[in-house]
Amino acid sequence: MSANTFLAPSPVVPGMLLISNISNTYPAIITVVDSIYNTYVVNQLIKLSIPASYGMVEADNKTTEITEVNGLDFTVSMNATQFSSFTIPDPNARPTPSQYATLSPAGSKNIYNNTTVPFHSLSNTGN
Repeated sequence: MSANTFLAPSPVVPGMLLISNISNTYPAIITVVDSIYNTYVVNQLIKLSIPASYGMVEADNKTTEITEVNGLDFTVSMNATQFSSFTIPDPNARPTPSQYATLSPAGSKNIYNNTTVPFHSLSNTGN
């Protein structure tokens, strides 16, 4: 008998989203590309991945909290007033940008009602 129980993989919701803009404001407003995986809600923590080709390198690997959701715009508790500007890189640039700017869920919440709140698997199994 193994000491570790095998847990079959299961998708985690919400999914990763592509970022199309981040404002240089406080609080910052992050605009995402429309997606069926956009199920984010207020109070969720998100982690940003901003490749250098997009500028705003100061936001790379930042974790921030969503304070308001308005369609494709997420207001977050990040102060981006002193950050460099966010720009979409030229797809014809050389070298070609190899990664997209994204946001994804950060952390997890151990709660009883995991079917109506963030950070759970689609099958409600696993960690």
